[in-house]
Amino acid sequence: MNDMSVTLVFPVSTPGGRAYLKQALERGERVVGASSDTSDPTDGAAPWTKLPLVHDPEFLAAFLGLVRAHGVTQIHASAHMVHAALGDILREHGLTQLRIINRSALEEEFARWDDIFARAQHWQRLIGALAPAQTPPEPAFLAGVIRLAFDLFGESYDDKLAALLACLLDAPKGDIVEIGSLFGRSASVLLAGRTLGGEERPLFVFDPWSTEAGAQKDLPQIMQDYTRAAGLERVALAFEATFAALAPQGAMTAYRTPSVSGHAIYGGAADGETVRLLKTRPALKPAGRIALLHIDGNHDVACAAEDVALWSPLVPPGGWVAIDDYCWRYGDGPKLAGDALLERWGDGVARAFVAGDCLFVQRA
Repeated sequence: MNDMSVTLVFPVSTPGGRAYLKQALERGERVVGASSDTSDPTDGAAPWTKLPLVHDPEFLAAFLGLVRAHGVTQIHASAHMVHAALGDILREHGLTQLRIINRSALEEEFARWDDIFARAQHWQRLIGALAPAQTPPEPAFLAGVIRLAFDLFGESYDDKLAALLACLLDAPKGDIVEIGSLFGRSASVLLAGRTLGGEERPLFVFDPWSTEAGAQKDLPQIMQDYTRAAGLERVALAFEATFAALAPQGAMTAYRTPSVSGHAIYGGAADGETVRLLKTRPALKPAGRIALLHIDGNHDVACAAEDVALWSPLVPPGGWVAIDDYCWRYGDGPKLAGDALLERWGDGVARAFVAGDCLFVQRA
């Protein structure tokens, strides 16, 4: 940005306006806030002026006075009606020295949904290829799944997530178990797909959400330090908040515990009540057989091997194991664990493929 640029954020009282103002100030840019509120919504973070509503006859004079007083050169307008009105004003009054630097909120939303529906078509084609004997979900359902999943932070992407749904279309009765969930992107997809294939499958999530447990000791020290600095303990709060609103009663349960103790809880050898999230709902009774096992826990060689060795025996014929980061650039833990599973099951493997760096193995 030109050092002489001054950005007017109007209205600065919207979430988009507040976010832009905060980021611009952090970048050291010159910004001015304006809104039609009775008091400063920035709490003094930047110069602020009260402007009339855009359709008010007094708006134009007040707006031009603000531009002159602060030397405004560009405008961020997150509200759709304000964006449209300012665009008309700039054109009608030949204010070529000013420009609006963002698309309107409505344009942004339309663009987002255009992208989501295009991706939903890709998901549908991929699911059809991976589960050719089944009818893929309709694009509207897939678009909704994508929208919800990608509102959550995560490192699972389109092909892997679509493949999880393909597995659920072609899986037997049993539970869905996820080892390692972070903010819950893949869990949201598993939750949405729990009834695919005509079965009602509950989702069980096990994740310690612990900085120390999440540190992967096979990695260089500096990368371990990055993990420890991430503050994974806070993620559990976000995960629980998301699924408290998203999950229907009886659809899922989650435990804040590592894989080994989670296995004991799932098998009935330990009481997990003290580490269970979503406690306003009753605990679910495990079926003891896992239709789809998604392993995305600690990627250290020993941890990945232990996760697969502990949990894979609970997968019945027709069930699936998905091992995330099988093609991982930072280490070999998931690949070694996946290769060991393929060798151990041998002729007992019905199908195996990689989608989005995740290994999928179906038991014969």
